[in-house]
Amino acid sequence: MSRRGGAAWQRAPVHSYVTPRTYAQMVHDTNNSSSPPIISQPPPLAVLGRPTTALPPVSVQQPVLMATFSYDENRSLCFNNSAKRWYKMPPTRENSAQGADLNVGFERYQEKPHVPDPLDSVLYTIMHQSRAGISQEEAVQGKLSVPADSLEHEMLRAQVVTWRGILTKLCTAWSCHVEAPTMFREGFELNVMMLGDTLIMEEVPPTIFQRQNMQSGRPKSRRSQLSSYYGYSFESYCTKSRPGYAQTCGPPGWSGDVNTNVQWGHIVKTKLGHTRIIIGGEVDCVETLDAGTDHEREGVVELKTNLQIQSAEDQNRLDAKMLKMYMQSFLLGVRSIVIGFRDQQGTLLSHSMYRTADLPRMVRGHTAEWNANDNLAFGAAMIDFIRHVVRAETERWFFHFAQRVRRNEHMFGPYAWRVHRSTSAFLAHLPLPALQDAEQEYPVFRIRFEPPFSHVTIRYVPPSELAMDGRRQARCGLVPSDFYTWATEPMAHLLRDEI
Repeated sequence: MSRRGGAAWQRAPVHSYVTPRTYAQMVHDTNNSSSPPIISQPPPLAVLGRPTTALPPVSVQQPVLMATFSYDENRSLCFNNSAKRWYKMPPTRENSAQGADLNVGFERYQEKPHVPDPLDSVLYTIMHQSRAGISQEEAVQGKLSVPADSLEHEMLRAQVVTWRGILTKLCTAWSCHVEAPTMFREGFELNVMMLGDTLIMEEVPPTIFQRQNMQSGRPKSRRSQLSSYYGYSFESYCTKSRPGYAQTCGPPGWSGDVNTNVQWGHIVKTKLGHTRIIIGGEVDCVETLDAGTDHEREGVVELKTNLQIQSAEDQNRLDAKMLKMYMQSFLLGVRSIVIGFRDQQGTLLSHSMYRTADLPRMVRGHTAEWNANDNLAFGAAMIDFIRHVVRAETERWFFHFAQRVRRNEHMFGPYAWRVHRSTSAFLAHLPLPALQDAEQEYPVFRIRFEPPFSHVTIRYVPPSELAMDGRRQARCGLVPSDFYTWATEPMAHLLRDEI
């Protein structure tokens, strides 16, 4: 056992890689079976234990906007700001004759499936903008941003690319311990891969069989559906499609029916400790600051709902939720958080706006107190651990793959090796598989975390198990084949001694 970043981690027994069935074979088995195939899981490669004391604070770089994208009502990806919204004050019982009814529009609600998104929109947006070489229109007025001609460089040298929600899970895991309130306890499973020196992380999607079970299973109660809907309804009352836009129909303050396919996404770069990170995440809206002055600008706003506070226990629950709110907003560069307080029937009673930077101070000394520095430091330690293990295992996989290729080259001729375009990246000196082979077996690993937190495990994911999610076509590990081709280039010649 050794110490890394203050956390104890352990190397599990060496795992031998065996090429399993192909994706095509797996799909054939799936289509001809009524029950999921049994996949034996490889043993863990490494285990990270929770430190007994808090880790030293780490520095966090202010997020800088790289690019934005939109999804339209049909869930089509658009490289523009068509889904951008502006904040407006919602009608509540405190500022109007009656509070907004959050039940409005529920029968016409269009909800996208609750399935974790791959990172495709982030990767395709960076590819598109870097190829165009022209900066987007100013997405957020007055906000610092990365020039278009620097996007390619930033992506190729990034050490982590992931969603804001995943980084939030890693940075809140510190508070998910045995003695923590139950509202802190949330587990997760992540799929990760290393491409060059970049760790790609995404949430594990449900398998084909799990999706079928969700579709055929017992539907949620109306009360449960409404509870989820109220947050989206609040967004409609709080936003408008353009500055100065006047409402023309519906109840006072209502801005239109809810379609969760429509989203406005931000991509930012930041650093957590010494790790360069690119984060993608949905943004609700912006507010205009210092309107009418020479310093007019926009600030990003996150919208949330919560039951009205009626007891100390209610306040404890809100304090605990604020940890997640803070991490979601802080990591993406969101300036303010607006919380709408409602009753059980869905009437909006009041709302409050908080500066994201003020949340850690607001919970200080409370029963459900949390420390942002402790959570950020442990998130950085977890990323270091994951990168250390995954890049070592990826390098070992490449070595075994190269040995297999070398044994066959005398029969099939020189192999079409590829190499990462960032020559300074770790693993960039190693040959990468040709596109067809990368699509079949590029190494992917799984991170598993179960609350209350005692340890995190990492294991190899065989391609046959990965294929059970039904979205492996035209993908190299976790990334689209188009991105793999963009981030790598052919290696014209590779001496045998270099393999």
